[in-house]
Amino acid sequence: MKSTLYTLYVFLFSLLMSHFATAQNERSSFTGTNRVMVALEGPLIRYDFVSKQMFVRHNKEAQRLECVIPVVSLLPLQDSVPPAMLYNVLFGAKYPQLLIRLHVPTQSAVPNDLLSATSNLTASVQIQGVTNETRVPVTFNTIDNTLYFTTSFDLMLDNFQASIPAEYLPLLTGRLMIMIDRAKWINSMTY
Repeated sequence: MKSTLYTLYVFLFSLLMSHFATAQNERSSFTGTNRVMVALEGPLIRYDFVSKQMFVRHNKEAQRLECVIPVVSLLPLQDSVPPAMLYNVLFGAKYPQLLIRLHVPTQSAVPNDLLSATSNLTASVQIQGVTNETRVPVTFNTIDNTLYFTTSFDLMLDNFQASIPAEYLPLLTGRLMIMIDRAKWINSMTY
């Protein structure tokens, strides 16, 4: 009896996993190993953090590029910067991802008139669970079947009703800068 139940359990589990894998493959997949730099502005110096673990996906239904950055992957560029500063400021334990969504205003991932040009697009950024929109300059370029994009913009944490931990208040102005340089998304379909 036990072996029959076990066999049935393994069969159902395998069936469920194959259905889940098929559903995952039907979605547009993420492209990883993209570089992003996030900087916190101080009154006298800037605290720079970098990650090569930004994931990018094109969401056709919402017509946007979605960038997901694990907060824990943002590491300081200088040894003098407290390693956990950005993690603590972004409340990484509660909000483990920094989300940036670039609204691409057409049916396709990149319209021909945006290629190799800079356009001001709406970006939705989520910090500490609060999402705000802003206009940012984005430069697109395609090589073969790969879309590259670059953007640089800054935000004020006050606009997100974000709080800065007390230990960092004297060190920071509340300005957060985000720089994405030649991030890529590989499309399995043609543009």
